[in-house]
Amino acid sequence: MTQHHPDVEIAAGNPWYLADQFCSQLGTRGRRRVIEDRWRVFDAMLHDWRERHGHARVLTVLDAGCGDGINLVGLRGAAAHQDLLINLFGLDYNPLRLARARRAAPQVRLQQGSLYSLPFAGDRFDVVLCNHVIEHVPDATRALAELSRVLRPGGLLILGVPNEGCLMGRARNRFVQPRIGRTTDHVHFFTAPSLTDALRGAGFCVQRLERETFFFPCSYVNACCNEFGVGHWLMSGLRRLLPSQAGGLIAASEKTANG
Repeated sequence: MTQHHPDVEIAAGNPWYLADQFCSQLGTRGRRRVIEDRWRVFDAMLHDWRERHGHARVLTVLDAGCGDGINLVGLRGAAAHQDLLINLFGLDYNPLRLARARRAAPQVRLQQGSLYSLPFAGDRFDVVLCNHVIEHVPDATRALAELSRVLRPGGLLILGVPNEGCLMGRARNRFVQPRIGRTTDHVHFFTAPSLTDALRGAGFCVQRLERETFFFPCSYVNACCNEFGVGHWLMSGLRRLLPSQAGGLIAASEKTANG
């Protein structure tokens, strides 16, 4: 598997590299609801980790694959909610997205780079967030090793991925909307077991695994359901009934001493 180059995809007009993420992910009530639910999970995972490690108030945090900066906003909100001081860094390999992130979060230290070779010293960060990125990276083992390298022992990795390896995900990508598989450049299709295995193989101890939304095998149905309170309630109920078919997975893991 080869990794797509952002400059090539931008020149080719690939919408997954061009689209404004603030518009596409926060532009409607339903989409904002999904993102804000995700931010609350990040907040809770950070709180739980701080409880285990003595409530540190000053943290150095990296958003690895920050895109347009949406989750930089979420991390700042979590810091404010927990009365934290954070030194916040962001990294992305797409120059177009990084430029947008600079406008959205001008006070954050942002760099262009690859998950294969993070431009940071070892044991640099207390917390690393990598959300909906690793599924794009051909050599996930190498990328996870780099995330481990820059995270201090005992540090927190919050890793989010779509649950595309589930039955509903495979049905969407193969039969219902095969064009999605052709344009997103996803190369890994995770399930809860394969995600936890990958993290443990990289030297992480998985502390918590959360599931989000529900994977209807049609993106339009998902979007419509999230736009309405009753649809969101339905998706939450289906997720609890069929957790293996959740739309997304978020794992909170700690770097072990020998990680």
